[in-house]
Amino acid sequence: MSDGNAPERNATPMSERILQLLNGDETRYPRALEQQFPRVLGRILELWDTPDLEAYFSELMVDTRGETRQGFPPAVASEIFALHNVYTSRQLHTDTEANVWSDVPEMKRFELEQLGYTFTPGSFATAVENGSEAAVKVFLSCGADVNARDERDWTPLMISSFNGHQEMAVLLIRCGAKIQAEDRNGYTPLHWAAFNGYAEVVNLLLEKGAQINARSQFGWTALMQSATRGHIQVVSKLLACGASVNDTTQDGWTALHKAAANGHVEIVLMLLEKGADRSITYPDGSTALSLAEKNKHEKIVRILSSYRPIDIN
Repeated sequence: MSDGNAPERNATPMSERILQLLNGDETRYPRALEQQFPRVLGRILELWDTPDLEAYFSELMVDTRGETRQGFPPAVASEIFALHNVYTSRQLHTDTEANVWSDVPEMKRFELEQLGYTFTPGSFATAVENGSEAAVKVFLSCGADVNARDERDWTPLMISSFNGHQEMAVLLIRCGAKIQAEDRNGYTPLHWAAFNGYAEVVNLLLEKGAQINARSQFGWTALMQSATRGHIQVVSKLLACGASVNDTTQDGWTALHKAAANGHVEIVLMLLEKGADRSITYPDGSTALSLAEKNKHEKIVRILSSYRPIDIN
């Protein structure tokens, strides 16, 4: 499919009308669609407040494999889908949540069944957990809330971050997932991606504006999560992006305490190089050094006993 009038790529200002439809969220702006298929975007905006837009979206998003015309590039197709989700969400804004889950076209129910899912909140969460983008797109196109909570109080973005599904996270963010959503204990998607060591998801969330030093109700940061579990790539990324190295949990742990206690040599070195304070004590008097000694991590004991910060002056 070719638009024929795509402009050269340049730093054109964002359309105020599009930003208004996106509630001012510049991260969701359909830049690829605007640059490569301006007439398509123009038609979407022209039809936005009319009943004909749904049919136009269907025409754009229909699977064209096997036909003579070429489909949209992935980035453009993703932006079209995200705009459709914005439109659908606005149309369903006055409906109750119960109606969203009950008033679903049979065709959509059948489509989900073919993918192995039913149109229920629990099945929506399962589709996200399984990384089934096709199913999640069906759920969202029918008005499922992209920020819905499951029984753990997790949003779909938290679920995808915990499971390391980067492309799923991209889809959810494009459709309005809240980057800084917190579960009942104050943990964010960034916390959960860091907890399991998914560096690419961590990088995505940081690029989209995740607060790097966000603290849970217990005072844990993403750096503490990853340092405790020995995720070197994530720790390196967080430190490079300015994570606070000497923050403490509510009960007094630092990232260095946890890395030293658990024997993560490289992470101990990285933390020290970024200014981790070896003298900070846990309420019982423990230091990073005493914790390493207690757990017989001899290499870390030597490092902590002899480390001297580099003088850059």
